[in-house]
Amino acid sequence: MPDNPHQATLQPYLELHQADLADLREQADTLREMLRRRPPDDAPKPPPSRSALQSDLASVERSISTHEQVIGLARDERVGEVLQAVADDPELAREAAADPRAFAARHGLELPGTMVINILVAGRDVSARISNLDPDMPFEITWTQDGFQAPPEPAAPLGREVAEPA
Repeated sequence: MPDNPHQATLQPYLELHQADLADLREQADTLREMLRRRPPDDAPKPPPSRSALQSDLASVERSISTHEQVIGLARDERVGEVLQAVADDPELAREAAADPRAFAARHGLELPGTMVINILVAGRDVSARISNLDPDMPFEITWTQDGFQAPPEPAAPLGREVAEPA
């Protein structure tokens, strides 16, 4: 667990992205295998076209790349250091709010092109909403001076009823 409290609150998100990344890598392996193998002649239904499989693989590979970039950013200790500095200094927070992407770059952090950060500074209170507008991996998280908001609990799988006590 990271020492910086801001980075420590990113840990649950990091774990979610790592799980998604593992699933995406499995999907990519499956698609590569489907492209490599010739379908049996007696298949009950026609297999997806080669171009459809290639398109799916390209999409999965883009998602893998985006997840790797987000995971790398979340692991970068400078993220926690910059967030701590912004939380402690409203003037620095205002500077970050003016142009979050340029501010991050000045501190050695490269944000994905699809990431948008909106920072609100009200007196000494600072918060931010971080959105990733990538259609393959959309997400939105909130940060305050106390750290990142906990991720929502996963929804119950559809079709499963929760038994109530009698």
